Amino acid sequence: MTAGKVETTGRDSGDRDDRELADVTLRWSDLGLFLGCYIGLVVVWVGIGETITHSTWIQARDQSIAEWFADGRTATLDTVSAFGSNLSETIVKIALTAIVAIAMKVAWKRWREPLMMVVPLVLEASVFITVTTLVSRPRPDVKRLESSPVDSSFPSGHVAAAAVYGALVIIVYWHVRSRVARTAVVVVSVAIPIIVGWARMYRGMHNLTDVLAGLVLGIVSVVLSWWMIHRAVRRTELATDEARTSAPVTPMSSPVTATFEPSSSARRIG
Repeated sequence: MTAGKVETTGRDSGDRDDRELADVTLRWSDLGLFLGCYIGLVVVWVGIGETITHSTWIQARDQSIAEWFADGRTATLDTVSAFGSNLSETIVKIALTAIVAIAMKVAWKRWREPLMMVVPLVLEASVFITVTTLVSRPRPDVKRLESSPVDSSFPSGHVAAAAVYGALVIIVYWHVRSRVARTAVVVVSVAIPIIVGWARMYRGMHNLTDVLAGLVLGIVSVVLSWWMIHRAVRRTELATDEARTSAPVTPMSSPVTATFEPSSSARRIG
């Protein structure tokens, strides 16, 4: 009885280990789901952008905030804001995401973690490029401290990309049980979008509503990407379980029984 229980427990533990290490198997339907999320986000954010640009009250509030930031500029804050803005510069975020994703693939030899890093950025960037082109909101009417190839203000792509760094929180929670490490990653993931958002407004590149829209876009991109990846992982796990269940079981060999044959002398004595 005890041996049977030990064996069952060990088998369950092995199944959990295999499931934890299960890779992600993608299908064409996953691409369709991604495109559906992209279209849905574009529709919602274009609607928000059009509402903002056609609201005189919101435009006036945004402009007054932009002027307040411009009036408070100093040489020191100019330097600090340049650093904050560069935290989510296009080259920086692409290079950092690629390096981290490759390192994760090498370390864990599966696609779950790299996809969790890459998919949110691709989704956010795709939505941002489309929305900023369709809405075409002018940047704040103040002196800008830098230039950009994209001369549209809504939403803030820098802040959206900074919020996408929050995908690291999910990956850390998958692998790390230390409360200190988890807390540290959460604090950094929250601080970066705030710093980038302040820097972009300070430098005259975005309005407050642009920053808020970018922040929410980045967070939603991470959540939707987690949902899509979790859905694919769960499907892979179920397929693995079904394959194990349907696999033919090799029958055990019949037990060997010993028979006693009396010797000839014993038969004669009897």
